[in-house]
Amino acid sequence: MTMVHIATKAISRKAGQSAVASAAYRAGDVLDDAKYGKTHDYSKKSGVMSSDIVLPFSLKALGVSVDRETLWNTAEAAETRSDSRVAREWLINLPHELSEEERHSLAINFAQKLCDDMDVIADVCIHRPVMKLPFDPNVPPSSKYLREGEENPDPRNFHAHILVTTRAPTIGPNKTLAFDPKLKTPFEWSNKKRKAHDLPSSMQEIKRVREMWVDTANKVLAEYHLPLMDARSYKDQGLDQQPTIKMGVEATAMERRGITTEKGNTNRAIKARNKLVADNHIKQEADNERRISALRNGLAWATEKNARLPGSIGGTKQRADFTKQLSRSSDNLIAYCTGQSHRTAARVDDTKRCIEDAKSGIAWAVKRCENLPKWINGTDERSQKAQQRIDLSKQWVTANTKRAANSESIAQDIHRDIAERAKAAPSPFDDDARRARAARLDRQQGRINRDTRENRYEDERIFEYVERMKLHLAMRLIQRHREAMAINWAQGETAADAPDKFDQRQVAQLSEFAQRHGIEDHDKAVEFTAHLRQVAKRFDYTLVENNKAIIKLLRDPNAEREQYLALIKHFTDFRDNIDQKRAAFNTSIIDKLGGSAGEVGRMTRDIISSFSYTKGLTDYINQDNYPAEAREVAREHLANTLDKTCEQFKLAFRDVNSLPRTQRKTYSEALKTTLETFTKQYDGKLSESQHKAIQSGLKSYQYQLDKVNTPSRGFSP
Repeated sequence: MTMVHIATKAISRKAGQSAVASAAYRAGDVLDDAKYGKTHDYSKKSGVMSSDIVLPFSLKALGVSVDRETLWNTAEAAETRSDSRVAREWLINLPHELSEEERHSLAINFAQKLCDDMDVIADVCIHRPVMKLPFDPNVPPSSKYLREGEENPDPRNFHAHILVTTRAPTIGPNKTLAFDPKLKTPFEWSNKKRKAHDLPSSMQEIKRVREMWVDTANKVLAEYHLPLMDARSYKDQGLDQQPTIKMGVEATAMERRGITTEKGNTNRAIKARNKLVADNHIKQEADNERRISALRNGLAWATEKNARLPGSIGGTKQRADFTKQLSRSSDNLIAYCTGQSHRTAARVDDTKRCIEDAKSGIAWAVKRCENLPKWINGTDERSQKAQQRIDLSKQWVTANTKRAANSESIAQDIHRDIAERAKAAPSPFDDDARRARAARLDRQQGRINRDTRENRYEDERIFEYVERMKLHLAMRLIQRHREAMAINWAQGETAADAPDKFDQRQVAQLSEFAQRHGIEDHDKAVEFTAHLRQVAKRFDYTLVENNKAIIKLLRDPNAEREQYLALIKHFTDFRDNIDQKRAAFNTSIIDKLGGSAGEVGRMTRDIISSFSYTKGLTDYINQDNYPAEAREVAREHLANTLDKTCEQFKLAFRDVNSLPRTQRKTYSEALKTTLETFTKQYDGKLSESQHKAIQSGLKSYQYQLDKVNTPSRGFSP
């Protein structure tokens, strides 16, 4: 969906503005201001693509024409009050997808509708985003170059300034242009007067103009098949999206210079939240699409099965008919089985008779064995005598066995001694001995060869693993900046979302390691695979042993990150504590300074509290018993705090004169006093850029003082 942006504001003498000066600035033109007797020359302004005067059709039909200088001098002359609204501006964003001619035609078409709807004359000026050259410290300050830390505007920001009159035009003598000095256009009326004339409120009128702009733009976007605009709010559209807040000129300028602001942090949090909601919505849509696809596939399968159902029914009928035929042909088999069953019954009767005979035999055997237990238990006289003979035999066998064993042992010793003495020495020319030695050596050599092969295979596997690991480490090192390796903070990605990716600190460590060892990210003159192998060769034993922390970081960034966070947690807790104390102190001195004073007041209070804040950081750094990593992070935070304080001096001095008179004095005195103390405390410790920032703020402050003391002849645009 194309972005919708339309805003309006009044050009008022009460704010020190002039319609002629405003028109000259927006058109990049040179206009003479008859009321104030001066010439407004903005001919050198860049970024103006076109400027046109649009008349309502009622004047065009009469053949009236007017130039820009006459138009706005006449509009100024028609106003007599010192606080009159001399013009009104409508600012619209033009779709960047359109060409230059299409954007121009769209802006003129919308301005024509405004003129006919409100009976006014419009001055349409189309601007493009002015892109500056990168910052160069060797080039003097110029509007063509970015300032240090500043960023270029969005290159898609094509917009139109439509300056309209606040009174309806009339025709004077000789078709000259005039304005009714007694009647403003209804849009400029108060809500009370509008209600008395049965007109909607100003807010409702602005919404109506917004819808008119969206309808006009959507007709053009639809012709080119581009995403359309939607004038409704996110809530009315049914979208779970939170709108961002308005940044303002000061906050936008600070963000472009690299200085974070509360409004910027709020908008970044809102954008991250909206992206998370949109991603979840996309995921849910994908899940729904998968479910719909599965249901469609199931429906198609069921439809196909239903289409085959008549054929299946026909096949079932055929099988039923075949079964009936089989049943008719099985009558003979049934008769045969019946005869077999009768014969089986006869065999059962024969088996019963055999069982009865067996039972009679068992009864006879039982009677024969009635005296057997007495003989087994030894109660019978014959069994007692037999047992005595058995015991005597056992004793005789045991004695003879012992004597035979002793004789056999003695005989074996004698035979062994005789054999050893009679054994001849082996002959070196004996074939059997030679073959035995050869076989023994072959077995030993076989074991050695087998062990050698196993060790070689193991070494090869280890070597291949090491080579793969070196290539893996080299790949992660040279691609550390890529989206697949580094956490994409701009898209709202966090370390929890991508634990295997490098964070900003880890990327900086790897870059320092690569620079220290002369490892380029990618040599354009060398093919990527060849460059990867060159870097992998650098990971030898010496480099790995001397840089174990870097190797651990490359292999497992999440483990290294958790270890680092555990080491610096001591400082993180300390920093949160002093941040809370600093915020409480800043709040306590608001009344003493005469009010909050917006962004200038916030920066001034931060400057005042910076002394105790930096002292606390310095004391923490000097504690040797704290973890070295935590103290190193504290040093970096101290350096960043000094940089931020110097930048706040610069911006606060530059904008302090824009405060109301009561606050301007107290905050100016506070800044001057604090600067003297700050300069004495950090004399010789500040860098050249920090000195330059402070001096720039002082020069801007002095310039504005001189400008205030110099009489002014005109109004600002």
